Amino acid sequence: MNYLEKIAPSYFEILTPLKKWRILSVKDLKEQAEYQKSSSSFYKIITKLEKNRLVDSFINSWSNEKFIYLLPEALKIIGDEKSLLPVNRDQRLHDAIATRIALIFKGLPFVTDIYLDQEIPKIYPLMEKTPDILIEGVKTTPFRLAIEIELTQKNKMRVKEIFKCHDDSKIINNVIYITDKPSVFNAYTRYLDELQDQINTERFIFVLEKDISIKTFNILSSKALYRGRETNLKELLKV
Repeated sequence: MNYLEKIAPSYFEILTPLKKWRILSVKDLKEQAEYQKSSSSFYKIITKLEKNRLVDSFINSWSNEKFIYLLPEALKIIGDEKSLLPVNRDQRLHDAIATRIALIFKGLPFVTDIYLDQEIPKIYPLMEKTPDILIEGVKTTPFRLAIEIELTQKNKMRVKEIFKCHDDSKIINNVIYITDKPSVFNAYTRYLDELQDQINTERFIFVLEKDISIKTFNILSSKALYRGRETNLKELLKV
């Protein structure tokens, strides 16, 4: 099938944001594509793209939102089939949440660039551990902030190894661990405390947001733990 015959040239502007953001809700995709017409006409385009197997979608059962992502044929059309891997169906919810959090940080005035995990090795090929999100910005000085989204709990030894890897990093200044599960939040903060004589624990921030899977959440106001003190990102980042 000649896919170029199946879609209008203007549809490429709808596909392009998915190169950067990987998985987007229909609402976020419409905003990122700067589509000015009605929501109903946008849905018709999405339906056509799905029918022609250029994009696929899934419904987040917690928020009832539809999320869109590129299929291999679309990657060929936009010329990125070799540099971008297709979305792993088992990781779709995780990636959708990561993108939503990245978009929240994108709106902060001191943030200059944001990279999702698939982009990071191209920008920093020597980075020791690729996080889910890497944020570059400038406050009083330039900084790089890594973000890890933890929807499931990893093995204790593996977590400690990753902590040490982040601590050894010459690229990042701090790392934020975000989870929606108190059990993960409590376990990870405990693991870090057990390493306090081995690594610089002040590089680590933990955030608990129980509603991370729903449509609206304010990650900047969520409960955070930093240096053993309860706070939030809004206070820590001074936004």
